[in-house]
Amino acid sequence: MKRLSIYLAAALLLLSAASCDRGLDDISGKKPNGGGNGNGNTTVALTPAPCSNKIVAHRGGSSECGMPDNSRASLKYAMSLKLYASECDIYWTKDNDVIIAHADANYCINGLKPYEHTVTEIRKAGKLKNGEEIPTLEDFLDLVMVEGNCTKLCLDIKYITPVENASKAVKRACEIIKEKQGEKFCEFICTGNATVGAVAANCMVVYGMPVGWMANDTPANHKAKGYSWANLSTTYLNPYGSGVRSIDEFLSAGMEISVFNVDKQGGDSNAVYSDEAVNYYLSRYGDLRCICTNYPSWLLGKVNALR
Repeated sequence: MKRLSIYLAAALLLLSAASCDRGLDDISGKKPNGGGNGNGNTTVALTPAPCSNKIVAHRGGSSECGMPDNSRASLKYAMSLKLYASECDIYWTKDNDVIIAHADANYCINGLKPYEHTVTEIRKAGKLKNGEEIPTLEDFLDLVMVEGNCTKLCLDIKYITPVENASKAVKRACEIIKEKQGEKFCEFICTGNATVGAVAANCMVVYGMPVGWMANDTPANHKAKGYSWANLSTTYLNPYGSGVRSIDEFLSAGMEISVFNVDKQGGDSNAVYSDEAVNYYLSRYGDLRCICTNYPSWLLGKVNALR
């Protein structure tokens, strides 16, 4: 009997170790019982649900929903519309974390330069207007990595000086995403700065997450940097923009292209507003990788009306 008890104990230890090694349900590929996402027993998915549109909500569609940009509330709004993605801005902090926020013209968040301060210090300096704390990338991953959600994060690598801090933002973001197994829930769009662009292109190779370069440059130069996807402001494009680039130029070069922002009147300086311009981009919807807007519900309605 004593020997049998020893065998049973050993067997239980082996089963426990095997479960720890897997970490995932072998059949579903999902983390059960929350998986550290802070949502109780909600199942954490490693792959987003299928999405039926190509619309990206700029800063979560805050202009439309009235919530602070880059907030949990605006992300939840984008998710409620079942959009392809929600765009958000990332910055590296002194304590080697990544926060989601939109810095001012002096590269400050709550009056502080993120690379000189910790997440705790930045949060203590002020809250968003709806009372939320400044979120981290991990907070956003916890929201989107739930079973049944189709909305990805489109992470905007912002230019910041010293420029090395923008490079640190993308490197650390990739590490955090990898740690949480959220690679399929994330894409990057990268400032046109060549130094940051090179770092982002390398991370694309190492971590396998797509990165769109935002340089107002030729398809040949995009490809030379290692990109197969261009993410361009509508102001760079013709027709309706003042630039020399075009959708067809990139498609002819075998590259994907996405655009930002296609808005109704009242959007930002990187947007087209006229009915003619909006109708043009709707007519090219099938050619685009995705299309970003400050008014996602409005644009989704227009897309659905064409079907």
